[in-house]
Amino acid sequence: MAIGSLLGIALRGIRRDAADGRLSAWGRSTVVDENVAAAVIDRELFDLLHAEARIDAEFPVGNAGLVHVYGYFFSEVVTPYGYKRDRWTDGVLAARLGMAEDAFLLRDDAAATPLERVTAAALPLVTSPPEQVDVIDQSVDGVPTRAVVTAPGVLAYAVDGSLVTVFPVADAAAFAAGVRAEPPRLRWNAVAPH
Repeated sequence: MAIGSLLGIALRGIRRDAADGRLSAWGRSTVVDENVAAAVIDRELFDLLHAEARIDAEFPVGNAGLVHVYGYFFSEVVTPYGYKRDRWTDGVLAARLGMAEDAFLLRDDAAATPLERVTAAALPLVTSPPEQVDVIDQSVDGVPTRAVVTAPGVLAYAVDGSLVTVFPVADAAAFAAGVRAEPPRLRWNAVAPH
C-alpha cells in the first residue's frame, strides 16, 4: 500500500482516537531514539500527527501513543533492533500477546483503530499484571515507572500509570534481569510527565 494511503488511514485513526479519549492512556515520549541518538520520525510528521489529535506538543517530545504506534509505521531509521514499525508489521508481538499476527497492521477497521488495538493489549499488562509476569516497579525522581515482562517475551512500559511503549524481547528472563541490574531511569524514550 502506498505511503499516502497509509498516512490517510493513520490520520483517520488518530481523529477517532482523539475523539474517544484514547490518547490519554499514553504518556510522553521523545522521537529521539536512545540507541541511535537520532529522531526516528521527522518534525513534519510529528507535527501532523499531533495536530490531527489536537495535542500541543513541541518536537521532539510528544504523545507516546502517537509517536510509538502511528509514527513508527513511517520511520525509515534503522535501529539495532531493525525498523521501529517491525513490532507492528512482522506479527511477532501480536502472536506473543495471543492475537492474530496481523492484529497491529495499519488498516482501516470499523471495529478498532491501531492505537485502540495496541492499548487494549498493553494497558492491562501494566495496570493489572497477570500472574507469571516479571513486574519491575521503580521510582525515577519520585515518578513511578513499571516495566512488565511476560514469559513469551513482551515488554510493556508505563510512566506514572501511562503507557509509553510495548515491544517483543528475545529472552524475557535475561531482559528483565538486565533492567533490574541498572539504576532506575526513564527508559525506552520515555519523558517524565508534566
